Amino acid sequence: MTGATPAPGQHGTVALLLASSTGGVGQHVRSAARGLAAAGRTVLVCGPAATEDQFDFTGVGARFQPVEIPASPVPADARAGAALRRALAAEPVAVVHAHGLRAGLVAVLARPAAPVVVTWHNAVLARGLRGGLSRLA
Repeated sequence: MTGATPAPGQHGTVALLLASSTGGVGQHVRSAARGLAAAGRTVLVCGPAATEDQFDFTGVGARFQPVEIPASPVPADARAGAALRRALAAEPVAVVHAHGLRAGLVAVLARPAAPVVVTWHNAVLARGLRGGLSRLA
């Protein structure tokens, strides 16, 4: 039953997704991964390889799968969505929790079977077309 949402009463993997981060979002995801793993949940963190190097998600009991999501929208977002879809297909996933607008966009592009939750950590500061599109998203 790969890539399927777990049946009611069963626990599936909690997937945490983040884009490029050097501070608060990465620290928050590490804290969430630690707490979930300590509670006995299977945790998969997906994000740029540099985030694992900086925040050591595996050191708190999560597994890590690189999915390169840069800080700004690029045409390669479709590739990131496909990489996330492959990472999530290996096991039953209960929920995909994306941290930040960029991670949320990639999570939606991946079209996972599990529900997607997005926590928006930062205000949109961009102006013009990019700011308008970010606020619309």
